Amino acid sequence: MKIPARRGAATHLRKGQKVKIINTHGSQVVDFWAFNANNPGEFMSMEHCRVWLGRYRPKPGDALITNQRRNILKFLEDTSPGVHDTMMAACDRFRYEQLGCHEYHDNCTDNLWEALAAVRFKPTETPCPFNLWQ
Repeated sequence: MKIPARRGAATHLRKGQKVKIINTHGSQVVDFWAFNANNPGEFMSMEHCRVWLGRYRPKPGDALITNQRRNILKFLEDTSPGVHDTMMAACDRFRYEQLGCHEYHDNCTDNLWEALAAVRFKPTETPCPFNLWQ
């Protein structure tokens, strides 16, 4: 699936399926999340991943874990020259207001909720994303 800039998309994955993410523009930051399809309160947690991995940035071969300390994804390969961040919160309307933008601005938090609503999934919160190409 292709996802335009400043938009989001969601899909269901089964155990063992793979996702390949390609940055067609070379510099577009991608906020990436994973949720347990059977429990909206369990999600990939950057806070827990940092502690589990003992570093701020996952590398190929690393397991990414949930807020319940269970594996949810495995970071298999990275052929990009980019840096992937686990520290920065998803942008939201409040951030854009702080930056002086008082009209609506597309943002990752709203994109997440809209994309998940399209697949009939309602999360309990917006977790800190795995920021690809930050």
